Amino acid sequence: MEWGDVMDLEFKYCIEKALNDYQRLTGLRGYIVMDNEDINSASERNYFCKCLKTSTKALQECEICTLETFHAVKNAQKEMTYCCHAGLIKWAVPVKDGANSCVVMAEGVVSSKQLEESRDWIRHLKETYDVDDKVMEKAFQVVKVLNQSEMDASIQLLKDLIRFHLHYHRSTITV
Repeated sequence: MEWGDVMDLEFKYCIEKALNDYQRLTGLRGYIVMDNEDINSASERNYFCKCLKTSTKALQECEICTLETFHAVKNAQKEMTYCCHAGLIKWAVPVKDGANSCVVMAEGVVSSKQLEESRDWIRHLKETYDVDDKVMEKAFQVVKVLNQSEMDASIQLLKDLIRFHLHYHRSTITV
C-alpha cells in the first residue's frame, strides 16, 4: 500500500478537528495533502496567498513548492520548516496512523525581519508575478508575524492537537 492510498473518514475527521482547533488557537490555517493528485495549494485560504495566486505564474510556483515539500516530508517522515517561493515561512507535518497517512501543511507566516524588508519583497513579487503592489502591501499587513520560539511552539501545538484528536476519537468509539 502506498503513502496516502487510504484515508478513512474517521482519520480525516480527526485531522480536520485538529486543524479547526489549531486555527482557533493560533489564527493559522492548515490543509491536508494525501498524494500527488491532492496538491491544490489554491485551497489555501489566507489573504496573502489569495492575493498572490491571482497570478497564474505564482499559482504554478505554489503547486511546485507544495509538491516538493509534500515529497520531502513524506520521505523524511518528520516535520519540515521552509520558506516558500513567495517568502513566507511555512511548516509541514507528516501524519501516519495505521494505514492512514497524509501531510498537514500550515499557512505561512513572516518574521519581524521580513516585515521590515516587506517593501523590497513586495517589489520583487510585483516584478516576478505581475501582482498589484498595493494589494500585496495590504496582504503583508495581515500576515501573522512569529519569532522562532513562537513558530516552534506552533508546530508542537499542531502535532499535539493531531495526536490528541486521533487518540481521543479512536479511544472513545464504541461499536
